[in-house]
Amino acid sequence: MKKLLAIALLCACIVTGTLYASAGGDYPPLKDGDLIFQTSTSNQSGAIIFATGSTFSHMGIVKNDHGAITVIEAAAKVTETPLKAWVNRGLLKRVAIYRDQRLTPDIAERLLSYARTLYGKPYDLFFSFNNDAIYCSELPYLAYKAVGIEIGKVQKISELNIDNMLVRKLVQSRWQRDSKCTERGFDFDQCYRYILNQNLVTPVSIANDPNLKMIYSNYPL
Repeated sequence: MKKLLAIALLCACIVTGTLYASAGGDYPPLKDGDLIFQTSTSNQSGAIIFATGSTFSHMGIVKNDHGAITVIEAAAKVTETPLKAWVNRGLLKRVAIYRDQRLTPDIAERLLSYARTLYGKPYDLFFSFNNDAIYCSELPYLAYKAVGIEIGKVQKISELNIDNMLVRKLVQSRWQRDSKCTERGFDFDQCYRYILNQNLVTPVSIANDPNLKMIYSNYPL
């Protein structure tokens, strides 16, 4: 019940646009390939929160270039964002950072090298593996997979908590731009069923991966 109340409060803040100042983080030394999570203030964040049951609605990959920390993320496009700007953009400046102990410096370098090949790709509005666009948790999933490491859990969108108005409203606002639906001449209901049958990987499924260890969080316990 407490978790549901916290999620509802965060969604209310997102919907109303109410943000509160919060101290940043006294972060531990960050390494290439660390994964960072936040609660986005984007229009779709509330739907993601309710669908996944988690306050993690956006994430990225940490890059440490001789002490200059950036976050590789799939936002409007795949790009790098300075850590401070990335944190400030999130709700309440809350972040959680996880580390995969299997990453050696060499593997992390190859992981980032692969991520760079995705720079400039547009954001995937339909959370699909079957196109040339990238959504936030797909980026680290693909980058880790490229170096032989599986993270997170791939599941059908229909397995999430999609029986709510926020999710349905989000799909209603986008479905006519889904080329897979328009190519098939689908109406909304047909497109909705098609989208729900797609596979995806969520931020929380990556955070819950047993191989990842939380090294920092300023989220309330």
